Amino acid sequence: MSIADGLKIAFDVHLSGDLERAEEFYRAILRASPGNPMAATLLGLIRSQRTMVRQSKHKSLSLLRGRGFYPATVIDIGAQTGTPPLYEVFPDAHHVLVEPVVENEPALQVLCGQLRSAEYRIAAAVRQDGMVPLAVSDDRLYSSVFLERAEGTEAPSGLRTVPGLSLDTLCAEGRYAGPMLVKIDVDGLELEVLAGAATLMRPDTVFAIEATVAGGDARMPRIIAAMAPYGFQVWDIVDPLYRPGDERMWQVDLVMVHRDGSYAPL
Repeated sequence: MSIADGLKIAFDVHLSGDLERAEEFYRAILRASPGNPMAATLLGLIRSQRTMVRQSKHKSLSLLRGRGFYPATVIDIGAQTGTPPLYEVFPDAHHVLVEPVVENEPALQVLCGQLRSAEYRIAAAVRQDGMVPLAVSDDRLYSSVFLERAEGTEAPSGLRTVPGLSLDTLCAEGRYAGPMLVKIDVDGLELEVLAGAATLMRPDTVFAIEATVAGGDARMPRIIAAMAPYGFQVWDIVDPLYRPGDERMWQVDLVMVHRDGSYAPL
């Protein structure tokens, strides 16, 4: 077989997603043709792809599943139109999708019809139940409960009033079984959501929480500090997001487990 034919086969395997076999092919080509630029470049691409996959929520949750974490209930706070890694890794769980932007309801209805077991709530997760002001971006991609504003500043555009529901109330109403996975993506009010989730602070719960790491309002250290008294520690840091202007790391997802969790000993 010629080097060109070997490269074609290797590249086809690479495109199929089988990185292990593709790497074997590229290494074989490099043994036969040391320094082959195409094989060397594509082998480097595989290394980069592995890094990207490892830094994903999907991979982190898959690793926890491999350690014995099989949630009976997955609660998606800030679901928007869906969070694929949650149901791809845990398709047999009961999925509870909580989303405050009513325009996303049709997509959630379709999604619940596709999942084995699912429901949705049009509500904002908060510390205490009640109607709350919600700031919504024009494109409906971002929303956050608006708690207060500094004197002399204007309220954000797109402000509306929506039902607010604490995680404690949600779980009491639904009587959901554990273990639980709780994903929180609420564009800034993560600590407010966690303040209403005391009953979920158990060894069999895993949290995946969006957190900023830069700027004056960096939330990652405060989230870690707030979870520590309950026995939760960082298991993984995934899905890094870099600020477009200066390429500084801006946001990550914290995967947090309890120190007594049997599936993730630390």
